[in-house]
Amino acid sequence: MTLPPKSAHQPSEQPAQVIRSWWWYLAPQSWLRTIVAQEDTPRSIALGAALGTFIAFTPTVGIQMVLVLILGWMLRPFFRFNRVAALVAVYISNPITTLPIYWFNYWIGTFFSPGDLTREQLAELLCYDSFFAWWHSLWTLTVEIGTPLLLGSAIVGLVVAVGIYPLVHWLATDIQARKHRTSAASRGKS
Repeated sequence: MTLPPKSAHQPSEQPAQVIRSWWWYLAPQSWLRTIVAQEDTPRSIALGAALGTFIAFTPTVGIQMVLVLILGWMLRPFFRFNRVAALVAVYISNPITTLPIYWFNYWIGTFFSPGDLTREQLAELLCYDSFFAWWHSLWTLTVEIGTPLLLGSAIVGLVVAVGIYPLVHWLATDIQARKHRTSAASRGKS
């Protein structure tokens, strides 16, 4: 039996499928669970989460994951951080949150450097459909708008990253202690 072809008015995806495909962006507890469940030291996991969070708040949309990998390679002689935790933390900045994050960062930056960008202008900059348009957007965000957005991003990113570090360290330590107790209890019963 063959199914009839879809008509033009039938949606290609059901609403539940669309919600499921975006659920990871909409469920921060999934991000946090993924981060703290890494098999690594709590310090390394917390450093990764803090670094990824800092990068998420920078106006580097589209290259944030690449920045995490480059920093992982560059910083390796000095300290090690969990790259998976950093890559997951970068998703704080996603298609849903980018405009509010960048607008807030820009607003904070205008306390230190003048700026007259409107929210609508920023929203237009974040809409692109080609590599050239993305590159132009990235250039405008970092060079032309530059100072207020970069200052605000650095300040907000640093404050959030400093707050994330102890939280993730504590959670990772707690989860690892629970796993250890569970493992020890199951070995004791055998």
